[in-house]
Amino acid sequence: MAQKLNLKNQKTFYLMRLFSLLCILLITSCSIPKKNNDSEKTPQKEETTTKTPMEEEINTPVKNIENELIVVLKNPKNVKDAKALITNSGLSWDKLLFDQKDLKIAQITVPEDKVDFWLKRLNESGVFQSVEKNQMGTFNTIKENFENRLISIRKTPCFGDCPVYEVTISKDGKVTYNGINFVNEKGVKEFQLSDKELKKLNEKLSKKDFSEFAEEYNNPRITDLPSTYITHGGKQIHIRLWKDIPDELADVHEYIEGILLDKKYFD
Repeated sequence: MAQKLNLKNQKTFYLMRLFSLLCILLITSCSIPKKNNDSEKTPQKEETTTKTPMEEEINTPVKNIENELIVVLKNPKNVKDAKALITNSGLSWDKLLFDQKDLKIAQITVPEDKVDFWLKRLNESGVFQSVEKNQMGTFNTIKENFENRLISIRKTPCFGDCPVYEVTISKDGKVTYNGINFVNEKGVKEFQLSDKELKKLNEKLSKKDFSEFAEEYNNPRITDLPSTYITHGGKQIHIRLWKDIPDELADVHEYIEGILLDKKYFD
């Protein structure tokens, strides 16, 4: 019995000793400093973020163009006079956006707090065909309308009661009339030529190439005559003296004027 107890005590002693050894080993391993792997790593360059074009566009403030106006010159030959009017008014003539013989489109800048004032003032100046805010698509719309134009006629004032109006006919026969003074119908009116009328007009226009006409039929010494501007095929013709103009040109003018007279837009 004593021998059995002795063996049991020995066994307990060895187990306790083994447990103590394991504890020592565990404590020792935890106290060993870990190997610093950072020193072995290759130093990395500082990360830089590059914005994509789309991000740049989103983060860039949108340019305020509310005080920019697009003007279409009524007389494409008078760029100098139109520019002088703008600069003498204290406004900024920025640039010509479109420069063609029969069409001049310019961009100008006006004070931000007087946009509506200058819109009205410049539209009433008689120098510009149109004055609009420089919004998205404005220029393209003007250019598209121009490219779709078949012919236009503009009548200026005289010292008397001569009808003052503008009329544009597009290639598909749409007519835009603007009565200005000494007419029965003032303001903008639109109507459509019949297929027969449009065909007849095109026949008259094709009788003689507009490039063969002179750019001006005029005698500056004769006063009190209104001006008529006829634009077709990339050319503008200025007429004040009707007796010397070619029959083909007179025929085109009379035909369009007859259509307007039938509608009683003027007498």
